[in-house]
Amino acid sequence: MDTSPLVGVCHDMCPERETQERESQKRLHQFEIQTVQWTYKGRRGHPIADPQKTVKEYRRPAAGKDLSRPVDLRTPATLAKTVQYLLMEVWSSVSHKDLSCLAKAYSFVFDRLRAVRQDLIVQKIRGQEGAYVLEGSLGFLLCAPYLVRDLPLADYDEVLHSTQVRECFAELMDCYKGGGEFPRQAEFQSLLLLYNLGNLDTIQRGLQLPSEIRQSAHVCLALGINKAHLENNWVRLFRLVQQLTCLQACVFYRHLASTRSRALCTLIHAYSSRNCRFPLDLLTRTMALDSPSLTIDMCNKRGQPVTSEEQPTVLFLKTALKDVKPESPGREINLVEQKKGKASWSEVMIGQDKILTNLPSR
Repeated sequence: MDTSPLVGVCHDMCPERETQERESQKRLHQFEIQTVQWTYKGRRGHPIADPQKTVKEYRRPAAGKDLSRPVDLRTPATLAKTVQYLLMEVWSSVSHKDLSCLAKAYSFVFDRLRAVRQDLIVQKIRGQEGAYVLEGSLGFLLCAPYLVRDLPLADYDEVLHSTQVRECFAELMDCYKGGGEFPRQAEFQSLLLLYNLGNLDTIQRGLQLPSEIRQSAHVCLALGINKAHLENNWVRLFRLVQQLTCLQACVFYRHLASTRSRALCTLIHAYSSRNCRFPLDLLTRTMALDSPSLTIDMCNKRGQPVTSEEQPTVLFLKTALKDVKPESPGREINLVEQKKGKASWSEVMIGQDKILTNLPSR
């Protein structure tokens, strides 16, 4: 039997056979159709696929479909351009304030990125070519939970999303093992450390990285945050978190609510005294909250009184501490959005210096 890896020869974002099939079955996504549709005697006809917009969809291997035809497998360069098209053209065209449109864009990009990874796996593409594609895909997967935080559960499956993140990380780390130059390796090693915050296996793996990667600013910062987390040193942890990049902050976002809750409970026990007052502004800065009102809300929910003086303070009383669930994560201006600066979210996901030119136009 021939065990040599398959080599894709498709240079389009969607193979011609699939485009025709989905067009005839009316399974084109709204992001893939032409603005002009055929009509016959005033009747609405089949939506027509736009070759510059149609992107190969994810298909389960058990669906009885042949996934190994070279003409249906995209080349590494095409996969890279597909990732950038999905992020730079499709995702960037959506208003994040329109939840309905945001949900459609998220489901479309998420599905098409799964198909990109599927093509990588079938062809066993590794090394620099595989890493480049996976890094762009991971950029979206890591930022998306922050950007779609207001979507209903029906539109955002957190378990499925997390599964894709972990699989994508595993495949990316395999690409790095093959050797070669990977300009963003230190960044993504730090993202893995932050994603699995406090995981001893991940920390041990990070400590065993090659010295030039382990001693990079990205990895040192991520290891420092993990160390502070394991030591319950919340003051140091939030000081370090302030140094994260926008992409790193999006990764840490998944731990933010629980970390703040644990930090506040620790401070309540440490400073519990009827004769002790903790400045509200200091507490707000310590936990990297955007406003004192958010701090007051957290304290009130936990039974901690806040004075209404000119400079408000918090009276920590561990005897009055209420056991409540961590607050649902919301918008984070200081920790996330200010760090984005003038860059678009797509540029944050891809890396501003990694953007290709001559992408298909929508």
